[in-house]
Amino acid sequence: MAEVSERRSLETLARQLSDTVKGYDDPSGNTGLYTRKKIINIAKEIIETVKEPQETPFEYGVKMAEMGVLRQFMEMHVFDKIPDEGSISYKALAEMIGAEESLITRMAWMLVATGMLKQVGEDRVAHSRFSKTYLSSNPQGKWFQIVFDAGMVSYCHWPEYFRAYGYKECVNDTHTPHSCAWRQPEKNFWEVISQDPQRFADFNASMETLDEVLPVMGMFDFSWIMQNAGRVADGTALMVDVGGGKGQALRQILRKHREIPASRLVLQDRPAVIEQVIQADEPELRGVEKMAHDFFEEQPVKGALIYYLRRIMHDWSDEKCRKILSNLVEAMGPHSRIFITEQIYLNPPTELPAQMDLIMLSLGGKERTKQDWYALTARVGLHLVKFWETSGTEVAVIECEKAAEGKGAML
Repeated sequence: MAEVSERRSLETLARQLSDTVKGYDDPSGNTGLYTRKKIINIAKEIIETVKEPQETPFEYGVKMAEMGVLRQFMEMHVFDKIPDEGSISYKALAEMIGAEESLITRMAWMLVATGMLKQVGEDRVAHSRFSKTYLSSNPQGKWFQIVFDAGMVSYCHWPEYFRAYGYKECVNDTHTPHSCAWRQPEKNFWEVISQDPQRFADFNASMETLDEVLPVMGMFDFSWIMQNAGRVADGTALMVDVGGGKGQALRQILRKHREIPASRLVLQDRPAVIEQVIQADEPELRGVEKMAHDFFEEQPVKGALIYYLRRIMHDWSDEKCRKILSNLVEAMGPHSRIFITEQIYLNPPTELPAQMDLIMLSLGGKERTKQDWYALTARVGLHLVKFWETSGTEVAVIECEKAAEGKGAML
């Protein structure tokens, strides 16, 4: 009976997969991303149905070895040395890198075995369509590198960390699994990575790739800015992008809404990041005020229409987030809004938010559910107006206003 049930389940899944593939016309946009994820999930379910449980430890072992080689090859710029078209001998590749041929061959064979690289003949190697993701110029590859260094390195030190600090969440930005793994427990994540200019630059580059999975647009209509600009005095900032990195969000917003005057937008981040933005002099950000600012300090821009926090809050504990938000509440005018863009943690969760939450656990931050957001905003005198959401992504824009007396979160 079990075999019959399994076969029926497989037949049902096969039909679902076929029907979903037929509707997969345009891979772009949130709808295309949603359909592609659905295809992948159904295919995974088919594999899980036929796979034996005792096979999984061996699969994990293979994946760990593959990830180790990927990270080491990125460190040595191996992928950059493989020609874009054609192949290269293991001997020539090793000579270009300054490594032993036997070492490069043994490591590369792991990637050949998984299909990440393609072997040509017995002694040559070539790119696959996947391996080019890990070129030094590709921000997606940089994201893997950051996840490995911040996540995997921390996970490997979890047993040691939790034995020393107790089996409880880390709620500080120092003495975290990450800082302890890097043997610098007194430093926070930013202090650790800032010591290595290349690692800091790689981190900033990796942030650009998250726009594909954590979109800026599609949830909230930013034409709201000009529709409500009259609520604040002329010359007052319409939007302050707090911790806005290199202006990735502002560039997308300005590209879509050219009616918004760049001169009334403010980009804030750490001094080193703002200096990079100024030096880059991106045409789309010309006119935007670039301001070095620590969001744990008093917000210098008062009465702005919008204070915007994108992918900031999950980096920090509830206590730290209350401090960040309290500084903005103090700066708000009567018509100001705070907009927070974050993944909404579902119960039960899906893979990407769960993975992100464990990285944040290692850094002293966390992903949050809707109930978490209601509670957090209410604690600092905010009324959570609405979660702006759309299909195809778990990212939402959380709209908040100052709470009137007797008006708070709806728990």
